[in-house]
Amino acid sequence: MKLERAVVEVFGGCNYSCSMCPQSGAGRGKDWTRKMPLKLFKKILDQLPGNPIINLEGSGEPTLAKDLPEYIRACTDRGFKSFVYTNGSRFKGQFMQDCIDAGLSFIRFSVIGDNAQEYRKWMGNDNYYMIHDHIRSTKEYIDESESDCIISSYHLITNRDREEWQASVYQSKIEELGIIGYVWKMHNWSGNYAPEYNRNGLTKKTCGRPFAPEITIRAGGLDGKQAAVTPCCQTMGPPNEDKSVLGHFQDQSFDEIWNGDKYNELRIAHENEDWPEYCNDCDFLIDDPNVLVWTNDKDCKQHKMLGATDLSLYRK
Repeated sequence: MKLERAVVEVFGGCNYSCSMCPQSGAGRGKDWTRKMPLKLFKKILDQLPGNPIINLEGSGEPTLAKDLPEYIRACTDRGFKSFVYTNGSRFKGQFMQDCIDAGLSFIRFSVIGDNAQEYRKWMGNDNYYMIHDHIRSTKEYIDESESDCIISSYHLITNRDREEWQASVYQSKIEELGIIGYVWKMHNWSGNYAPEYNRNGLTKKTCGRPFAPEITIRAGGLDGKQAAVTPCCQTMGPPNEDKSVLGHFQDQSFDEIWNGDKYNELRIAHENEDWPEYCNDCDFLIDDPNVLVWTNDKDCKQHKMLGATDLSLYRK
């Protein structure tokens, strides 16, 4: 088996309080909001089979790691592409340039809300215009340095009664910035929230993740351990993050976790559609082809993970 994608969380905490995210309110808890030690990060990279894309965010904010360029460089040195998903508030100046120079392959800025007021409501601060400035300056530096790094933005429909209109506003801003962008429906973080959309009449089936060539590794873990493996990034925060742990890279190998009893029990549960508690209410079990509202990414395909060549979550 060769991995196509590995989500390796560099920093578990966040400097934002987005109302739709489990990082807000009660939060994830101190066991989950730590920094992944660089030494442990490199140890993990050296065990990963294949040539996977490395997503450095997990569900925390990676730019809170002041030495993030060193993590990117560790990926580059091993021939791995590195992706960063960020709120963008710290991605500026010399720090931004150092990340690009270290070999960053893809940077995605989350901008939830189609104007400054909506952004404040959903993301908890007044950084709307500043983030767009950071996107512009990042684009300028990529062009100046002749980097191959790709810039993208990520948006959510926050008003389902005005979905088409809101998507068009997002689209206009994406085109103005000259970047790739995605507009998605809201999701419920593995049952942490009530579903935003009517799911009646839609088929419930495996999301495909337990069988896919990808792995999700958190910065934190249970009982003071670090580098916990979870089925995906959706099982974040209470009550499901603790329940979904399949092992820890701190004291286990890739093979021990990937072929271990807990991972195999998860696969069997999805085969039998007997979902474990931490999966049961997740939106990703709903077969809804319309969750992606709009994108200008010509390479985007249904069930295909961003940036991966062969990784598909589709299962009959």
